[in-house]
Amino acid sequence: MAALLDGGEQKFWIARLGKALSNEPTIRDVCATCNNGELSSLDNYICRVFDREFSLIRERGEEVKLEYDYHLLKRWLLKMSYNSARMSSSDAALFQPLLPYIMGKNQSIGRSVKLFLEMTYPSHLTEEEAHDGVPMTVRPAINRVGFVGYETPAGMKIVRAVHLRSFSFLLAFLPPTAKAASMQAFVTEFLSSRPAARELRASMSQVSLHCNGIDCWSSILSGMTHRLKPKET
Repeated sequence: MAALLDGGEQKFWIARLGKALSNEPTIRDVCATCNNGELSSLDNYICRVFDREFSLIRERGEEVKLEYDYHLLKRWLLKMSYNSARMSSSDAALFQPLLPYIMGKNQSIGRSVKLFLEMTYPSHLTEEEAHDGVPMTVRPAINRVGFVGYETPAGMKIVRAVHLRSFSFLLAFLPPTAKAASMQAFVTEFLSSRPAARELRASMSQVSLHCNGIDCWSSILSGMTHRLKPKET
């Protein structure tokens, strides 16, 4: 657990490996010829936004305004999630139809993936909770890739998540053939279970919300609890 709480800016926590990597979880990028082209432009974009916005740990209740490029942000989040999925041998097949979108070749393909932002705030633990080297105050100081669970009337479900310090980006994969009405019904249900989250849309370039989503410790435990099992080969 210490690696998860050490605050290293260049570390990503990978649930299946049970440790933090010193860099982004990559195996090979979506295609080798794109590493210095389209995909590297995604990395350049996210680095700029990280320095400007994501590097700051936000306090509970703080008002946050994020300016973003919807497609560059979502494509990078999908790229990171895809690399994580291939590493864990879990849901990589979900990403195959989305590769043209990730590589910037077809924007319409990405419409079936809904993107949400939820803010994570520092946790203040009790003495009973703070054991095995866990500090009394747990701040969202590390980047993580994995899943989060959310309650529905039908039971617990999970969505993909990329956590950049206080900023938790949640990716929900809907059927490519889903109609607009069913997509909106999903968004309504999801936000009813996470009222502090906000949907990010292609028609928007800025979002305002308060840092009242989930405390860091609960977020970490959710990421360790809710995950897909590796598929047998």
